[in-house]
Amino acid sequence: MVNTPHSPRGGRHQPTARPRRPWPARHKILTAVLSFIALFVIFAIAGALGSPKSSAPAAGSSPSPKVTRAATASKRVARNALAAAVNACYKRPNASGDIYVRMIVPGLPAQAQQLGGEWAWNHTLNKCQTSVQLTISAAPMTPGNCTQVGYVADNRGYNPNATPARPLKNVVAQAGPACD
Repeated sequence: MVNTPHSPRGGRHQPTARPRRPWPARHKILTAVLSFIALFVIFAIAGALGSPKSSAPAAGSSPSPKVTRAATASKRVARNALAAAVNACYKRPNASGDIYVRMIVPGLPAQAQQLGGEWAWNHTLNKCQTSVQLTISAAPMTPGNCTQVGYVADNRGYNPNATPARPLKNVVAQAGPACD
């Protein structure tokens, strides 16, 4: 071996070892995952323990956890069934052609508008209705009001933009005290 100015004992120069970083610094992702799992376990245990309950429920107290879970599950099933019914309602093909809706409101000239003939969900009645049914079910029933519905195809030449709106020639449904 040859002595070099860089190696005091002769031989090859050994690089000085860097001090080893602590375990969490070397394994950042694993540390984060383990921390998350630890928090999850802590919260799960805290949730399971909850507040202390007496062994015998008092009269009129809240239902047992099993009853509460069953009620929650049945509510979830009902919500899912309702959401499926609403989606199915809107996916139905058009119930009819477009419709005209003519409304008489006290103190205003009669007004009309043209609407589509699709199905729509009535959130008040929780049922799927045609545009005619939905319009009639939402008609105001106070004195002086009248809502009339007619198909566009049955009322050719009708102008819904006229003020006041003329009466419909062919009415399929109407609601309100002021309807003839």
